Amino acid sequence: MLKKVIAVLLIVLAAGAWLYLDYLNKQEQALAEQARQEMIQARAEAAARAAARDKLEAELMEAFNTCKASADQAKEAFLMENRKPVRRKPGEFTISDEIATQADAMLGKAYAECQLVHDTRYTQGY
Repeated sequence: MLKKVIAVLLIVLAAGAWLYLDYLNKQEQALAEQARQEMIQARAEAAARAAARDKLEAELMEAFNTCKASADQAKEAFLMENRKPVRRKPGEFTISDEIATQADAMLGKAYAECQLVHDTRYTQGY
């Protein structure tokens, strides 16, 4: 009889230990699943931030290149306005060194302004 009581007691203890370990295992699995979900969410947020940063950089570079192209066109227009015809050679024109230097200075200043606007917008994030 004592053997049967001890056997039942051992069976109850084993079942209790097994249920407790099962409970701990389920908690561990729930924590692992929560960590996995958080990792997926963090990865998605990082991808969204990277996509937004890439889009911003593309927009800024496009605006920068457009600004530079406008500066180039302004230089060409300035040179076209200030060209002088060559004597005795119809259809040929010349540009004085002073005008060319002034056009290059204008272009350099316009490029510097474009770069400043680009850098300012880049640091501000828009």
